[in-house]
Amino acid sequence: MDLQFSVAARDRQFSKAMRRIESRFRPLIDAFKAVTLQHPIHHAILVLITDDKEAEFLREVQNNDEFFQVLAGCSSHGSDDELTEAVFDILHRAVGLCPFATPDRQAFSSLFERLRPVILRTHGA
Repeated sequence: MDLQFSVAARDRQFSKAMRRIESRFRPLIDAFKAVTLQHPIHHAILVLITDDKEAEFLREVQNNDEFFQVLAGCSSHGSDDELTEAVFDILHRAVGLCPFATPDRQAFSSLFERLRPVILRTHGA
């Protein structure tokens, strides 16, 4: 199963910041693909992140093409590290909305827990 996220930005600076941090999520995206699901229900989870909605906004978008799709709001303020943490939390919450069977939900929960320190590392530390 794939985990994909894209950006719909009003603010050009938000779009630039999202491009800067995108590579930090490669380990999560790659590890997500490697999880063997016991009860697969979708081909991918698609997350659209926008600065046009408040940071707490997270809604499933109906999709009939075997994808689980989510629209999420994100603040356009703060450092790249803060944005990385916000996006990580958005992805974690989006995966949590997907109606996985218990063993698959636990596998993804463990994956996020394991990769949190990798993704949220501070550069130069």
